[in-house]
Amino acid sequence: MLVGFIAIFLAYCYSLLVLFAVRGWIVHDKNAESDHSYPFCSVVIAARNEAASIKTTIESLLEQNYPQECFEILVIDDHSTDNTKQILDAMVETAKNLKVFSSPEHIVGKKQALKHVLKFAHGDLLLFTDADCEIGREWIETYVAYASAYRGNLYFGNIQPRINEKSSVAEKCAALDFTGILGVQNGLANIGHAFSCNGANMCITRKFYNINYDTNESFSSGDDVFLLHTAKRTDRNSIHFIKNDNATVKTSVPHTFKELFNQRCRWASKAGGYKDRDSILVALIVYLYCFALTVTAGFAIFNNQIALVLFSFLFLTKLCIDLILFYVTRNQFQSKKYIWLAVPFECVYFLYITIVPIVSVFKSTTWKGRTIQ
Repeated sequence: MLVGFIAIFLAYCYSLLVLFAVRGWIVHDKNAESDHSYPFCSVVIAARNEAASIKTTIESLLEQNYPQECFEILVIDDHSTDNTKQILDAMVETAKNLKVFSSPEHIVGKKQALKHVLKFAHGDLLLFTDADCEIGREWIETYVAYASAYRGNLYFGNIQPRINEKSSVAEKCAALDFTGILGVQNGLANIGHAFSCNGANMCITRKFYNINYDTNESFSSGDDVFLLHTAKRTDRNSIHFIKNDNATVKTSVPHTFKELFNQRCRWASKAGGYKDRDSILVALIVYLYCFALTVTAGFAIFNNQIALVLFSFLFLTKLCIDLILFYVTRNQFQSKKYIWLAVPFECVYFLYITIVPIVSVFKSTTWKGRTIQ
């Protein structure tokens, strides 16, 4: 009886969480039109071993529909072992508003690199993206419009996983996983419960940077989520999700299941630093639900009929709720062609979510050829 009650309670909590996120996607969107003011903006990028993509990313920024004299691009090379720095140095010769920096020897990692290069930024708005992103021409102008219309500390936009018909099954599954994460993240932010964001598409004001730029130095990652938590503590109403296609960026996804697992372990490694109530609640609900699925699946293997019933109930509930989320967000993430992958992916997803946080505690991960503790 008690076990059944716990299963029903977890299903209720998980369903409520996802349905609140779905509501966040279908409520009236915030709109903002350009007032044709052009505050000076700084676009900040930390790059490590991005020789294959950095030129495309910088070119997309140089083609912005925003006066060239009204923004600068600051790129800091985080000790790349390929020719990323050489490519950037060559581009500086023709791009007047591009500035390239190298991380000093004592500065290691994306978080520290960003903190270092921000000292040289002059923008009233500080925009962040990654060195492997595709950025639309209206990106800066859209952020400026929203920052003008909705006063705040931190703004963040949508991210589309970059996949196509030729992408591998691993890449499509990674995109589907990313869709689910961002669907909940962005949906809850749209109804006032922001708990996370992604540094590939984010903006903060100069005022917020000067007063309270805090990304929790105890963790090597988390330059985005910890900054959001800082903004939320300062003023929970100062965070705005921009649900606008012009503020969307496209990013690559892990190419193999091993890369996907490694990336998620890296993301999970910073969860121990969460103090935000919404973040803790979301993490607990998702983890406990997946843990319950793992345990009941284990007992069901040994012909435990009660466990089989409970597993079936939990699994089908999660599948149905997740499909609703994927369907509602399908256009934002261009994932409608791959929704069918949700069924086989859900069969292993709960086990993968159960294992990742445990592994992240005991095992160091790698990123761009660097070991992260």
